[in-house]
Amino acid sequence: MPSVSSRRLSMRTLTSLVGASALVLTGAALPAKADDAVTPPDQKVIVNGAGWGHGKGMSQYGAAGAAKQGLSYDKIIAFYYTGTTLGSLPKGNTMRVWITADTDSGLHFRPAAGLQVYDTAGHKVNLPTSSKYTKWRISRRGTSRVLYYRNAAGKYVTYKSKLNAKRSWWVKNTKTGTVKLAMPNGSTRTYSGRMALRFKGSSAVTVNYLSMETYLRSVVPAEMPASWATEALKAQAVAARTYAAKERQAKPAGYIYDICDTSACQVYKDNSTRYASTDAAIAATANKVVLYKGALALTQFSSSNGGWAASYIGLPYLSAKQDPYDPVRTWTKTITASSLQKAYPSIGAFTTIQVTTRTGVGPFNGQGRALLVKISGTAGSITVSGGSFKSKFGLKETLFSFTTSGVNTAAK
Repeated sequence: MPSVSSRRLSMRTLTSLVGASALVLTGAALPAKADDAVTPPDQKVIVNGAGWGHGKGMSQYGAAGAAKQGLSYDKIIAFYYTGTTLGSLPKGNTMRVWITADTDSGLHFRPAAGLQVYDTAGHKVNLPTSSKYTKWRISRRGTSRVLYYRNAAGKYVTYKSKLNAKRSWWVKNTKTGTVKLAMPNGSTRTYSGRMALRFKGSSAVTVNYLSMETYLRSVVPAEMPASWATEALKAQAVAARTYAAKERQAKPAGYIYDICDTSACQVYKDNSTRYASTDAAIAATANKVVLYKGALALTQFSSSNGGWAASYIGLPYLSAKQDPYDPVRTWTKTITASSLQKAYPSIGAFTTIQVTTRTGVGPFNGQGRALLVKISGTAGSITVSGGSFKSKFGLKETLFSFTTSGVNTAAK
């Protein structure tokens, strides 16, 4: 399922119920309703699981399944975010997106007719486009910004202007409304809106400023295949819009961006990824957001919940329940004893593994996702969170069990 987000992972920000860090409880007593301990005769543990992501909120495959069954986007939203309503954002709101792959602490952009750099003091400079100028760069020098151009010989030269070096600067194109960002690897990405070099600690990062609805045009097709059912795309647009607005709302005053562009937040790509189908879904749901008791909801979503939605403690609209729309996709992974011993050297020679606590609802006697996992060996045992174990061994979900055979019971 690589075509849809496996985060939120979460949107994408999104972690397993207990978290990605290990919860170490050496020698902890086993609570009730623990799975049977597994002692593999061939020193190989088979992990059988279902789903991909954290399982909270909307299942993207589930949304597609619901749409195929005739549910409209608002019904899909209502199912995955229990007790919520739809509301509207005010028009004209702006998103500030950190372009994380621009890692060279400078803002490099390609020459084009209509390019302009301006500052918060009201100064502006229209950049020339002759063959003398092969690339532009804004760099940080202490607490100041400096504008350079690269000449035909490949040398960067300071470009003098009346811009206030102590103020924030933006780059925009008054003709096209786009900026061609020159990336550190030599590629070019075209983004709508304007770009700024914002100071972060002793370094600097590139931030894209653009309207919410334009931002979504490069988010929705990055999170869900544009060929999917229209109502599923609309549900994704509403969830993504709400998630972005919630992230923006949570940022403290003075923060230099609202959201990042990776699955640690939600995926945002350049203009080359846009499609007519997702543009139409965004337009059809313009400004629509998910509200719970009048406030923006945390509209987490993941690729697949394995047929069982996970809960989020403290957020009643993200509840654990069976999902009849998710086309359950099971998976299997084999982990060797040597891998377990390397990951947890304090146990000595590996002997047994066991899910000692589960949470939510789902398969495995109705107990749901693995919350705690106990790994034992000749020198002792260690208990870690299901989220930690998932991350350690690259599993897709915490909806799993351990066996010595390939029989997958995760969907039962």
